[in-house]
Amino acid sequence: MKKRFGVICIGLLIGVSLILSFPYVTNAAELSNSGLEQEIKALKKEIQDLRKDVEDLKTKSAARQPAPAQEPQEAVVSINDDPVKGNSNAPITIIEFSDYQCPFCGRFFKNTLPEIDRDYIKTGKVKYVFRDYPLEFHAQAPKASEAANCAGEQGKYWEMHDKLFENQGDLKVEKLKQYASEIGIDMNSFDACLDSSKYKEEIEKDVDAGKKAGVSGTPSFFIGKSQEKSKEITGKRIVGARPYASFKQIIDQLLAEQGK
Repeated sequence: MKKRFGVICIGLLIGVSLILSFPYVTNAAELSNSGLEQEIKALKKEIQDLRKDVEDLKTKSAARQPAPAQEPQEAVVSINDDPVKGNSNAPITIIEFSDYQCPFCGRFFKNTLPEIDRDYIKTGKVKYVFRDYPLEFHAQAPKASEAANCAGEQGKYWEMHDKLFENQGDLKVEKLKQYASEIGIDMNSFDACLDSSKYKEEIEKDVDAGKKAGVSGTPSFFIGKSQEKSKEITGKRIVGARPYASFKQIIDQLLAEQGK
């Protein structure tokens, strides 16, 4: 098709050039006598036909283009056994897939999560679930996720979670151990956990679950009604470090649907 399109375009250029090559023919008699009138008419018709072919090719080419893939707006997502912040019986669940080295995740942590925490988590309306989704090009993110899980063994998951986001610029292993010490956990147990990569497979399971739900970048969120007898929700999808208002709109709508 590209080859044919090129031939047609060349034909158009030749046709126009031929027409322009007769600028000094001044009247119909001269054209008739020279036999050029019929030739020019033929060229004009040929150019019109070529133009029509070009338009037809454009139409066919556009029709053959695949439609852009639509990202799913909802997905069924499991809480699994990941850390939960807030009332376990809250009517609304937010599941975040996040990366401790991701600057957009850090922006959400700093600018948006505190407002959600104040208005919905602490008031018992929302439970917030954190699932690990370290991106391949963030070399320090997987170990940081492991560090948070290791701290969780001693009841310090959220303290470590906050510490990691507050220090996104330096997540080397020696620093992870320093942060653990600063939040007051037993270092022998923590070091053994982190050095053994105990939670590596658990984090990989989170990544797999995220991919199945359509996650391709961080942070990604799923907001849905909590299910009393299930660890799954059908969640509305939000991607990126969105402002508080984006979350509030969805949360309030879901609460209203439940008469909350």
